[in-house]
Amino acid sequence: MYIYAFFFKRKGLQRPDGSDLQLGDRVVCDNHHAVIKFIGAVPPTAGIWLGVEWDDPQRGKHNGSHNGKCYFKTSHPKSGSFVRSNKVDGGITALRALHERYGLKNDEEAGVKTEELYVLDQYNNQTVVEMVGAKKVNLLQSQFNKLKKISFFDMRVYHAGPDGEIGRLCPCISDLDIGRCLFPSWERVAQMASQFPNLKELNVSENRLSIPKDPSSLSSNFSRLRNLTMNRVSLNWKEVLTCCSMFPCLDELHIGFNNISALSEDIHSIMGLKTLDLMTNAIGDWSEVLKLGDLPRLETLLVSENKIKSLFFPDCGPNEITTSFPKLKGLVFKRNEISEWSSINELNKLQHLEELQLAGNPIVASYNAETVRQLLVAKISNLKLISRTPITYEERKGAEIDYLKRFGTEWKKEGGSSDSAKNKPSEAFVANHPRYKIIADKWGAPEDSELGEKSSALKDNLIAVKVFSAQHPERGMLSKKLPGTMSIQKLKTLIQRLYKMSSEPTLTYKSHKAADGPVIELDNDLRQLGFFSIETGDSLLVSW
Repeated sequence: MYIYAFFFKRKGLQRPDGSDLQLGDRVVCDNHHAVIKFIGAVPPTAGIWLGVEWDDPQRGKHNGSHNGKCYFKTSHPKSGSFVRSNKVDGGITALRALHERYGLKNDEEAGVKTEELYVLDQYNNQTVVEMVGAKKVNLLQSQFNKLKKISFFDMRVYHAGPDGEIGRLCPCISDLDIGRCLFPSWERVAQMASQFPNLKELNVSENRLSIPKDPSSLSSNFSRLRNLTMNRVSLNWKEVLTCCSMFPCLDELHIGFNNISALSEDIHSIMGLKTLDLMTNAIGDWSEVLKLGDLPRLETLLVSENKIKSLFFPDCGPNEITTSFPKLKGLVFKRNEISEWSSINELNKLQHLEELQLAGNPIVASYNAETVRQLLVAKISNLKLISRTPITYEERKGAEIDYLKRFGTEWKKEGGSSDSAKNKPSEAFVANHPRYKIIADKWGAPEDSELGEKSSALKDNLIAVKVFSAQHPERGMLSKKLPGTMSIQKLKTLIQRLYKMSSEPTLTYKSHKAADGPVIELDNDLRQLGFFSIETGDSLLVSW
C-alpha cells in the first residue's frame, strides 16, 4: 500500500486538491470521458499505467488485454486503452467549480470593460442608467446564499468538496445540473444532494454512475426531488427503474438518448410520474409503450424520435375508452414512422387527450398541412392543441363539417344514408371512420346536393341572391349573382363597398323554401358560400 501511495505522489496520480485517483474514478482525456479500471504496471514498459474504458466505444483500441494478458474487462470489444496519468484530468470539487463559474470576478475576468451603461441626457450630460452585461450578472450570481439554480455542466466535477461546505454557502438550491461531469457513483451524487434540502430538479445527463446495491437507502438524500433528467447515461430500462427507487416524490423523468428498446410492466418505482420523456431511443413497437399504461398519474408522454409504426389500444373497440393511460393529456410523438390514419383513430380512445404533436411522421405528408390538421381535429374529439396551436370552437365545427363532406360520397357508397332507418354503412367504413356517425348526428348528415360534382364553369356556379339591410331600407332589395366559391370574408368586403360602410357587417341568410324557417348566420369567414348550402332565390340579410 505504501509503495502505491508513493507512486501516486511521484507519478502524478493525484488531483490538484491532493486526492488520489482510484479504480472506478472518472477522468477526461482529450475531451473524452472514461472510467479507470486498472492502475499498475504493464510490462515490458516502465512506469504506472491507467487502464480506462471510454464512454465512446470507438475511442479505444482493445478490450483490456495486452500481449495475451487481461488487465481489465470492457463492455465493448475495443473501448479500452492504456494511458499515462499525466494525460488525464481527474476533475475538481463542486466547491471549486462554484467559485470558478459564479464567484465574483473583476472586469477583465467578467469579459467587460465597464460595469455601467452611460447615456447623454437632453443637456448633453453623461448619466448612469444601469449596470449591464456579464458584470451585472456576475454580481447577482456571486451572492451564493441567494442562488436557486447551479449548473456545473461539463465542469469535470467529481465530488462536492469539504463536508457540508457547499450546502452552507448555497442553502437555497432547488435546481442542480451536474451533466457531463465526473461523478463515479450515485452515492457520490447523493452526498452532495444531501446538502441541498430544497432540491427539486436534478440533471445527471452524460454521466456513468454506478448503481448502489440498495438504491432505496439513498432516498432520504432526494426526499423532495421532483424532476430528474438522465439523458445519455447508457442505462437500460431495468436499470432506470432501479435508480428511480431513490426518488420517492418523482413526478417528471427524462431518459432520452439511451438506446432503450424494451420496457416492462414492473413500474412500481415510477407510479407517481406525471411526465415521462422517452425521446430518441430505439422503441420500435407501441406494445412496449402500452406496458406503461397503468401509470395512474401520467399526464404527458414524450416518445419522439423512436421507430414506432402504429398506435393501438386492443382492450376496446371504436368509440370506446381505453383503460390505458387514464390521465394522459399530452402526447408528443414527433419523428416516428406513423403512416396510417387508423393510428389516429385509435388516439380517440384516450379519455383525456388534449394535446398532440406529430411533426415528422409520414402521415403528416399524406395531405397538405391544413387538411392534416382538419382531419386530426375531426378524428380526435377532445383535442385542444395541435403542435401547440389552440383549436377554437369555430375550427372544430368547420373541420367536422368538412370531414362529413370529404368522406360523404364514400359513406353513401358504403351504405350510409341521412335516413336513419336506411343508414347501414359497411364495417370497413366504420373502422376507417369511427367518428363519422357521431359527427353526422352532431351537425347533420351531408345532403346529396353537397356531395355532387359541380361544373367548373363560373357561370354554372353563380347563385342569384337578394341582399337587404334593415338599417338601410332606402337601398331596397339588391339582386346579386355570386359564385358559390366566394369566401364569406370576400362577401363581407363586397357588402362594405355596396353600402359604403367602413366597419365589418354581420351576415345571415334565409332560405326561400321556408318563409318561417330559421335565420342562419354566416359565421366562418374562411368558408365558401356553397358550404352554407345557399341557393338561388335565398335572401342575404345585412346588419352592423
